[in-house]
Amino acid sequence: MSATVGDNPDDRQPSPPTRRAVAVVDAVVDASIHQPQRRTSLADIVRDTGLSRATTHAIVAELVDLGWLQRDDSGTVTLGGGFLATATRALGSDRLTLAARPILARLADELGMPVFLARRIDEQAITVVEYGWPSSRRGAPTEQTVDLPTGSRIALRPPICREFIAWEGDEVRRRWLDRAVAEDRPRLRDALDAVAARGFSVERVTDEHRAVIDALATMSSVPEPLRRRVGALVSELTAVDYLPDELSGEVGAVTVGAPVFEGGRVSASIVACPNATMPADELARIGAATVAAAGQLSTAPG
Repeated sequence: MSATVGDNPDDRQPSPPTRRAVAVVDAVVDASIHQPQRRTSLADIVRDTGLSRATTHAIVAELVDLGWLQRDDSGTVTLGGGFLATATRALGSDRLTLAARPILARLADELGMPVFLARRIDEQAITVVEYGWPSSRRGAPTEQTVDLPTGSRIALRPPICREFIAWEGDEVRRRWLDRAVAEDRPRLRDALDAVAARGFSVERVTDEHRAVIDALATMSSVPEPLRRRVGALVSELTAVDYLPDELSGEVGAVTVGAPVFEGGRVSASIVACPNATMPADELARIGAATVAAAGQLSTAPG
């Protein structure tokens, strides 16, 4: 009996060729975002994806024929007009992003800081979809100097993306925690409980933490063992989130993230970016406003 398409990934017949083609497109997209000055070659794509040169060459050639990629006389591979046209149509039909834009704009004005929408790509990653800016900064050059540009892919790995995990069941939580170094798991488990009870996650401020987050944004194609080592470094640099008894006096926050639910599951989050220290009451105000904004996007189960 042949496998059929269903909601459970374990019940579906895998399609390795599809995954390889998507990996190639993702590699070119990531390079265009994070390394815009690089002249991406076939060798770069081979290195970024881990695919063989022969497989990569065949996929690139087919995508060039389809207009999804371009390859010039020097061998540089870039996104093609066909892909960009399809992506533009897809963005125009994305109901979540369209609904989020006015909500993000209002939240940015209310808080006086940048905010963004991140959404789940699959079980392994999220992406930054849309930014909202305070009225005073819209169209300013600062919009181009964000740590995580639109289109950035972020792996759902410890210690980050907690608002995507805190409301999951025990098995999903366990798999996420298992990717952390053993000594960090008790703190991460407590942090997930705190996020679920409070309604939002908080990334804490340190200069070292910001630098590592910048580096993580460029690591979508780095081998998993190295990503795990960098994730461990992040945990060493800063305590993860705030537990209830730690939210007093002056506190720091790089970002505050609240979940957007679709059908009872977290499919996206709205993230405010204070990037500052403040009284605990002010952090609570930012968190409450972000939760309220995310609630406007959430849909009920069924």
